[in-house]
Parts: sequence; structure tokens; C-alpha cells
Amino acid sequence: MKRLRRLLTLLALIAPIVLLTALAGHANRAHAPHHGQSAAAPLPARADTHVYLLRGLFGVFSQGLDALEQELAAQGYHAEIYGWDEAQQVIALIEQRERDGHEGPTILIGHSLGANAVITVANALQTQGIPVDLAVTFDATAPDPVPQNVAILINFWAADGFGVPVTAVPGYTGDLENIDLSGQPGIDHTSIDSMDQFHQSVIARLESLTGN
Repeated sequence: MKRLRRLLTLLALIAPIVLLTALAGHANRAHAPHHGQSAAAPLPARADTHVYLLRGLFGVFSQGLDALEQELAAQGYHAEIYGWDEAQQVIALIEQRERDGHEGPTILIGHSLGANAVITVANALQTQGIPVDLAVTFDATAPDPVPQNVAILINFWAADGFGVPVTAVPGYTGDLENIDLSGQPGIDHTSIDSMDQFHQSVIARLESLTGN
């Protein structure tokens, strides 16, 4: 009887340890990648992220984009600025990059006529099956609907006789955000692209899509 009592006592002491060990092993297996799965892919590097900025009329009313281009380049992004009437050149550059096998994100940013050109570029890329990871428009004036290949489009606009909300094609599954700044002091068609708080908003969104 004494030996039986000792055995029961020993089992009572060991049982919680065995249970905890089993639970820990189960938790580890639950959090480990399944066979054939890998950890989440790292975010693309800033240097592999191509940002194309498109100025508005005559290239003299979008000085804010020049400042944004410099900010992005200083943070390591591959940023280039063009006129709105150079949209075909931008399309050709992106298509060539795709043919060369480069897989970094494509970002389009434009002001006024350049904002309209952002949608023109996106539509041309849609026909080639090339995605646009992020598009930002400042006071688009007569934009076409956003095509399906644009994952995110943010439109800063003010109803001062020029800017309009941006719409999307039927069944659009991306993220479209119109930020109405109508009536905000100091914001009009010629200044909307130069506001630092909007630049920082764009940079923050880019940082959420890319690594260092």
C-alpha cells in the first residue's frame, strides 16, 4: 500500500509538468510555418521603388512636386519628375522596366493636368497587366475613372473651380480615397501640391509599403 501511495503521489507531481510540456509543444507547432510555407516576404527596398511625378500646365504651377521629389530621393526612393505631356515617356519607361524583369513597386503622383495624366498612365499600364501600387493625385481636373490595376489611389482636392473627386471603373476592388479640402484656409489649386502635411502623408503611406 505504501508503494502504491508513493506511486500515486509521484504521478500527481509529474502530471502537471507533462501537461504543460504538451501544451507548449502544441503552441510551437501552431505558430511554426506549415510544410511548404515560408515566412512573410520582406517589403521591397526604397531604392527599388520607382516614383514618377507629373507636373501640371507648363511645368510652372507644380513646384510642390519638385520639393516632394527631392524629399523622396533624399530618403532613398527612386524618384523622377516629368511634365504632364510626357505621360507617354513615363509609360514607355515603366513598360521597359517590366521587360527588364524589375519587380519593384510603381508609384504615380501628379498635380492638376499631371494628376489627370496619372490616370492616363495607369490606364495604359492596365492594358499591359502592369500594377500600380500607389497613385496620388493633387487636384485632378478631368480624370478618367481609376482602372483596376491601381491598388491605392488618394486624391487631394478642393472645390475652387478646378479640382474634382476621382471615380473608379465599375467593380473597382482597390482603395480609393478622396480627401476634400474645400474651404480650408490657404489651400487652392496652385498651392495644394506644396503643402508639407500632404507630402508627409504621402511619405508615410510609401513607408508602409516599403522597407529601408
